[in-house]
Amino acid sequence: MKVILVIVLTAFAVPCEADMFSTASRYKSMHERSISFLGVNPRRTSWCGAFLAYVAKRSFREPPENPNMARSWIRFGRPVFARSAQRGDVVVIRSGRRFHVSLFDHFDQRRQYVYLFGGNQSNRVQLSRYRASSMVAVRR
Repeated sequence: MKVILVIVLTAFAVPCEADMFSTASRYKSMHERSISFLGVNPRRTSWCGAFLAYVAKRSFREPPENPNMARSWIRFGRPVFARSAQRGDVVVIRSGRRFHVSLFDHFDQRRQYVYLFGGNQSNRVQLSRYRASSMVAVRR
C-alpha cells in the first residue's frame, strides 16, 4: 500500500513546465487551417496566445486572463531573467506595436537570437528564430 502511494505522489510532483513543451511539440507543423479546436478564427485572430492557452490547460496550468492576447502572458506564472530561460518557459516578444507569445527552446551561440516554439509562426506551429533583444518577458 505504501509503495503505491509513493508512486502516485511522485507522479504528481513532476513539474508541468516541461509538459508544456512536450504537449506543444505534439502539434509541430500543424497549419492554421487545422486549428479549429482552439475556437478562434486565424484570419481574424493572432492565435499564438490561443494555442499557448490550449497547451497550458492540457499541461494542468492556468492561462492568464484574456489568453488570446499575447501581451497578457506577461502575467503568467512567475518572472525569470532572460539569461536564465529554460526550455518550455513562456516568452513574450515585441515587434513594433505587436506582441507574440511562444515557448523558449534555446539561444544561439552568441545569444543574439532566441529560438521559440509556438503557434502562429509563419501560419503554423513550429520553431522560429527571433532577435533576443525583442524579448519582453520570460515566465515559468
